[in-house]
Formats: sequence, structure tokens, C-alpha cells
Amino acid sequence: MKRSFEGKSVIVIGASGGLGSSFAKAFADKGARLLLVGRNEEKVKKTAEQITGDITTAVFDITDLQSIKELKNIVKRWSAHIDIVVNASGYDVRKSLAEHSYEEAKNTLDINLLGAILITKAFLPHMREQKGSTIMHIGGFADGRLAFPYYSVDAASRAGLFTFIEAVNRELELEGSQARVAFFSPSPADTEAERPFHPLWRKMGVSIMPVEKVAEDLLKTIEKKKTVRIMGGMSTILFAKVNSISPKLADAIMMRKYGKMLQQFFYRTEDGGQQKPSRHKRGYLRKIAVILIIASFILYGLAVVVPLLPLTLTQKAAAVPALIAIGEIVWWAGLAIAGREVAAKYKKYLNPCTWFSCKRKTI
Repeated sequence: MKRSFEGKSVIVIGASGGLGSSFAKAFADKGARLLLVGRNEEKVKKTAEQITGDITTAVFDITDLQSIKELKNIVKRWSAHIDIVVNASGYDVRKSLAEHSYEEAKNTLDINLLGAILITKAFLPHMREQKGSTIMHIGGFADGRLAFPYYSVDAASRAGLFTFIEAVNRELELEGSQARVAFFSPSPADTEAERPFHPLWRKMGVSIMPVEKVAEDLLKTIEKKKTVRIMGGMSTILFAKVNSISPKLADAIMMRKYGKMLQQFFYRTEDGGQQKPSRHKRGYLRKIAVILIIASFILYGLAVVVPLLPLTLTQKAAAVPALIAIGEIVWWAGLAIAGREVAAKYKKYLNPCTWFSCKRKTI
């Protein structure tokens, strides 16, 4: 087995979590010497017991300044240098803004954003001159700026983290530093914390990854010295780019459809049942979608009429496939904006059998 991190000094913060423990094991398998830290001493020690190698543990609270100072002292005694810091800590609340408590909002910002800033500020001075040294923060889905509804406070913290990393890396480049800060966005993983949301991710068409696969991707990202890594494939990356350039276009393409799924999943009645989502006005985009869907049927109808028109055979042969092709493009454009439910509705109303109440005969 290739031990590409042989002799590297690696700190894993949040090592007691599902992803943090998998990162620790992956680094140990590649030969790294590890300092595993987390808030729960018992869980951190349990993680250490499950892996072999040069392992040290410590208790640490990412939101507490005194705890950060104590960790810095522990690190000084533990190693003369730091090669890699992986911040796998996180706080995740998924609900409407109205349902967020003050404590939940504060914890989200303190752990996901302020904690990451304090960690970077604490360790970066000791890593600036070390070639290839990396502080890796684990972010949210996509680039952190993909603003899903019912993720408002979480999205704010992740987006802040992403832009913080961009700004710090520009500082490091201007100062000629050898270190870098990186953002790693894992796919939804098979962890205890994430399992309740697996049905939602699958409904959205997002694959669930084994924790070992996520850890493998993380190590490759560090080896390749990337500052941003988004798991989930090219479609996730492109959608995140579209959202950053034009949120309205992202809404039209997919976000409204995702929003309905999220609303149905998170909005439940007091007795635990599913609450019917409220209707949202789509404005001019929905009107455009309806026009496109109707236009597609008109184009299909024209394709049927063309053979009856006084045109040459060559003109008819060119016009029919052209009208069908344009009709398909217009149909799928309308479908992307309106969603399948609206498209199916207009398809039903534009079906001649609907007009004449024709019934399928059974034998």
C-alpha cells in the first residue's frame, strides 16, 4: 500500500464524528502521525482505538478561545511542525428561518464560520513557510453558496467560510507563503447524522457516498494541492456555478423543484404527518414556461400539417424534422422551468382525447 503521508503530522479536528473518524483512519493507513481532537473525550478515544499508528488525542472546543490556546500548547509539545489540519467539525440545522432558535443560529455561525476562522488564525502562522502545508475545512453541499431553502443559516455560514478561504489564500499568495487553506465539499455520506436525510437526497437525485470514499477523495485533494474540491460530479459543480452567476436562472432550472421537495420534507404537522406545501407564485418565468409548452404542441401540430401544404417534397422533408426538433427543444425548455407537474397538466389539456372524451377500448 502506498503510504503517501508517511511521517506527516496531521491534526483532525472533529475526529469523533462520522466523517472525522473516517479521515483519521485514512490518514493513519497512509502513514501519517495523528493528533485527534474533539469536544467529546470518550468518542475521540474510541476513534483512536479503532486505528493503528502514532495516535495522540486531546479535548478541544472550536468556539472557545481558551481551548484554542490550550490546543496550541499541546501541538507544540506534540510536533515541531504541522503539515495538515483538517477541520471536520460542523453544526447543521435544517429548518425554516422562523423555526430557528437564537442558540441554533449562534451555534451554526460560531462552529461553522467563527470556529474555522479562529482555527486558521491559530495554526496558519506556524505553517506559512512549510511547503505543501494545508488547512482543510469541510464545507456544506456544493460550494457552500448554493442557497437551498430551509438551509438559510447553515448556507450563510458555509458561504462565509468559502469566501473567507478565498480571501486568505489571496493574502498568502501576495505574501509568498507556502501554505494554503482549502475548502472540501463532501457528497452526502453514509453517517449516523446524515442518514435521516438520505430519502430526501435520493429524491433529489443525489448519490449517498460511503465514508471511505469521501475520505479517499479528501486525501487526493490534499495530495493534488487543490484549494477547492466539490464532490457530486460535474452537474453539481455546474449548478453551483449557475447559482453564483444568476440565482434566478438556478431557480428556473432546478431550485424551485428542489425547494418543493425540501418543503415537503421539513414542513410537518404537529402530529408528525406531512404538511401540504403552500403554493408559490412563479411570476413571469412560469408564464414563459406555459407559453413554451403550448408552443411545443403547436410546432408538433404544424409538423403534421406540413405534408398537406403546397410545398416541394424537399421542402416538406426539411420542414417536418425541423419542426419536430424545435418542438422538442421548446418542450424541454418549458419543462425545465415549469417542472414535470405543470408540464403534465398542460400535456393532458392539449391531448385531443381530453377534448373529445375518447376512451381506450378493452377486449
